[in-house]
Amino acid sequence: MAKLLSSVLVPTDFSPGAQVALERALHLPLAPRAKVTLLHVLPAGIPGRLRADAIADAERSLEKHLAQVRALAVERGVAPAQFVGDVVEGAAAHHVMKRANAVEADVICIGRHGRRGVVDLFLGSTVTKVVRQTEHPVLLAQRKPTGPYVRPLFALDPTHAALTVARQGLRVLAPATKRVTVAHATPIPYEDFVSVSADQRIALRKQFEKDGERALTALLKRLPGVHFDAVVKSGDARTLLVEQAQALDADLLVLGSHGRGSVARFLVGSVAEWVLANATSDVLVVRP
Repeated sequence: MAKLLSSVLVPTDFSPGAQVALERALHLPLAPRAKVTLLHVLPAGIPGRLRADAIADAERSLEKHLAQVRALAVERGVAPAQFVGDVVEGAAAHHVMKRANAVEADVICIGRHGRRGVVDLFLGSTVTKVVRQTEHPVLLAQRKPTGPYVRPLFALDPTHAALTVARQGLRVLAPATKRVTVAHATPIPYEDFVSVSADQRIALRKQFEKDGERALTALLKRLPGVHFDAVVKSGDARTLLVEQAQALDADLLVLGSHGRGSVARFLVGSVAEWVLANATSDVLVVRP
């Protein structure tokens, strides 16, 4: 059984998207004395009286959100011992990472859309800073939650780093989860450099897929209590993820942010940005 979450950080700009993230946090498997921290980041350099008004408005909005989250917790039978909030000024990504370290967050849960703070955090270079620099898993909440995650799709690769990604992914699922689908796109390293017949190419792909599935299945047996259904195909990882997510109607994609070999090619640079920009489900990004 995965360890329950003891600390969740929810950056908020008080938008509907941020509210989705807050509600998702309450559907995560929280420990009885878990802490949920709300953080609102104001831009630096607001002049004079406008700064004082902005801080006062933000603090009022934060108190309103804290009251709402406490009411939701009671309504849903969730009883974290602490709901805390804070308003700070400066660069959003910097303060999110700093606060995540301070509260030892098990996960940073954040909404996709918002007026400013959340939008700024997940567009352009800032998303790279957060996802690549933080040591904490980042959960991008897009769908209004109705309960725990029940149809997760893990994007893994048969290396030991996959175990870290899988363990973190399991922590955000309902404790009773016993089955998880795993997708892996296996490349043929020399396919574009060696002249082979169509039949040989098909045979090579099938062999690589079979070997990849065998290696991935053997690795994931080190995580007892959960059965992993491995789907291994050769080709572009983005295509495989889209196909499998649609087939499964996945409510969560779990990805690693760094790695070596094929997983590095998949999850660093444009492909990772593509997944974050185009996924319709929630996305958990884990740094192995």
